[in-house]
Amino acid sequence: MFSGRLVAPLVVLLAAMAPGMAAAEPDGKVEGWLEAKGKRIPLTHIFAAMESDVLERGDKENVVILLSDKPLPPELRKAAKDYTLWAGEQARAGEMQGVVIVIDPETNVWSRGQRLSKAHGLTFYSHTSTSPEGLLLRFDRAEAGKTEIAGKVTMREPMRGIDESDGPWQVEATFRTTVVQQDPITAKLTGAEALKSPQYKAVMAFLQACKRKDVEQIKKTMDSGSQATFAEMIAELGRADALKMMAEMAAESLKMKDAEVIVRGSTAEVKLKRTGKNSREEVAMKVALDGGTWKMTR
Repeated sequence: MFSGRLVAPLVVLLAAMAPGMAAAEPDGKVEGWLEAKGKRIPLTHIFAAMESDVLERGDKENVVILLSDKPLPPELRKAAKDYTLWAGEQARAGEMQGVVIVIDPETNVWSRGQRLSKAHGLTFYSHTSTSPEGLLLRFDRAEAGKTEIAGKVTMREPMRGIDESDGPWQVEATFRTTVVQQDPITAKLTGAEALKSPQYKAVMAFLQACKRKDVEQIKKTMDSGSQATFAEMIAELGRADALKMMAEMAAESLKMKDAEVIVRGSTAEVKLKRTGKNSREEVAMKVALDGGTWKMTR
């Protein structure tokens, strides 16, 4: 049995509060709608990127597509999870509606994703079936260029939300868009090699500073963009509450003694892991070179 945290809560907290900017038109076309609790919302914007599949071992990647009624800021239009976190916060504030669709590029199967929800921000959903006739979520792929994806997503019937505030929802959309690619992997470190790496040490410095509630040291472990976001988080939540939350989350992450480091040029993902008899926990954090030093980044 697999169990795990998909993204480090500390990173979620920082990235979700990243400020927005005026957005350019997305590089793609979409025509469709999202219907929630009987209200139909036109879907007018699209963004797609390749993302590592945290539910699978190895280097498997999926196409992750955001269909929405509002465009992404230009600085979030990249192959990183920041854009879904930002979209979730926009949804919670009542500023954005839409759905995230995860498609396996090898099988063209759409089996999961996240819906933007004012009640919950990002609401995870999934559906699988052993037969094509039983599929609730359907993706019919159309011809597209090498770095594009095109087709139509439909649902055989509405899906229920987490609770009544979410209500039943359904989506239907036809689209074509460029898929933003991840930078190629330049190094993959495991075991002792990962634990000795500068990327892992950067994450440890950040977590230790959070555990001590040392504001100045926390800032030293972050790049400039993350420092600005950290300051906004303290202003939003209050210093005491923000540091308490970060200290508790850091303490949990520090219990994970195994690590894997995936380097993509000047950025890297550090996965902290803990494996039990029937479960596996994993937390992923991102670092980047800043002035020649690896630091936490959004």
